[in-house]
Amino acid sequence: MQNLLNFTLQSIFYVYGSLGLILSIKCLLESNNNSSIFFISSILCFIIGYFLNLLFYNNDLKVKNFIITIFLSWLLLIIVSSIPFYSLIKVLDLNSIIFISTSYITTTGFNLEIFSHFQEYESLLIWSSFIQLIGGFFSIICFILFFLVLYNKHDKLVIFNKKLILRFFLYYFLFFIIYIFVLNFALKDFLNSFMVASAIISSGGTVGSNGHLLGFYFSDNNFLVVYSLLILLTILILPFFLYIHNSRIFKTYYLKILKRSFFIILILIFLFLLFINNSLLTLQENLFIFLSFLTTTGLLPNKVTNIMIIQQLYPLFFIFLILIMIGSFSGGSSGGLKIDRISILFIKIKDELTKLTLRHKVYGIDLVKKGANQKELNSFYALISLGIFIIILSMLLLCISGNSIFESFVFSIAALTNTGDGFLHINNVTLKENSNLFLILNFLMICGRFELIGYLLIFKKLSIKN
Repeated sequence: MQNLLNFTLQSIFYVYGSLGLILSIKCLLESNNNSSIFFISSILCFIIGYFLNLLFYNNDLKVKNFIITIFLSWLLLIIVSSIPFYSLIKVLDLNSIIFISTSYITTTGFNLEIFSHFQEYESLLIWSSFIQLIGGFFSIICFILFFLVLYNKHDKLVIFNKKLILRFFLYYFLFFIIYIFVLNFALKDFLNSFMVASAIISSGGTVGSNGHLLGFYFSDNNFLVVYSLLILLTILILPFFLYIHNSRIFKTYYLKILKRSFFIILILIFLFLLFINNSLLTLQENLFIFLSFLTTTGLLPNKVTNIMIIQQLYPLFFIFLILIMIGSFSGGSSGGLKIDRISILFIKIKDELTKLTLRHKVYGIDLVKKGANQKELNSFYALISLGIFIIILSMLLLCISGNSIFESFVFSIAALTNTGDGFLHINNVTLKENSNLFLILNFLMICGRFELIGYLLIFKKLSIKN
């Protein structure tokens, strides 16, 4: 497992370095002054990848050591991602640079207003898309690696090895290329197709200098359905990959999830009907926004900048909140098995109500059969409690920094769920350039990428043979 971990992390840094090198060559051919800074980023990625065995090797790979390794890898990716932004050091301070690189690599999508003035810096916009792409990919890889570490003592439906990891690299980037060509068919602009594809597949939600707003090429509402399908397809990237390598996964795992998530799906359908009934937007636009928030992507059509539409969406705050909270329980860049994690909570509530009604002292066999025992549910409750505590603490700190209670809550949720600017905009909250604010949001964005650790514990029963 240690060798597989190091191989996977090395591969990620080598791919990141290769993307930086390609961008450096592009800038060199176009006589762009940023060529050297992308080359430095590329070389640093290759150096980190080469020495990863020395940095992270541990003969006794325990869950604690593994979590520390992944956490340090996120920090290294943030450092590497920030290097090209130092070319803007005259207008951005160090804190802002670290904030923006953290936002992109965690696929949160917070964007500084000053970036709207840098449309001529095409290379930096491409680099931002690269960061999101790698961040989304690393999020899925983290899910796979955590899954292996927590399940490695039990029989697995799919045995991951170096060859399978390489196949997943090719599989993910093949999806990305398909996204680009599908979008380019309508946009007729390869660069913008590339940036939109990166924003969707990573759930980062930032498209160049436009940020979370897709202000261009929205004249055809019917094509919005294609955008929506691409966003929805992103949820299924990992399940498709696992199904390709073992079709039994669908029968033994995903069908169980769909059965016990039926009630949650009905609730989502009801929320969608309620949403379109209270919105001035077209059906296609409503579908796009609904799926964008459900997958924590945060992309919005440019029409949402209309103050009349914004004001009408204010009463729908709790619908958006429910969507991004469900979406934040993700096992991939923007999806995974999130609905099932909510369904477990409903199962337990039903269990407690039955105990209260029937006065049974022991009532848990049916729950265990559904894939979760009391110990795993206690872990689930502990994680939820920790999340609530983090939200309350961050709100307190943000209020001390000069934000209102509502603004503090919106900032905290947007960062923890990695939804970013989309959730801010829909609530008419502006991201202020404040060092204390950036520091708190940096912490919350990284926390948002570690929520899957506790939730994976819930599913141990599904992988253990009786």
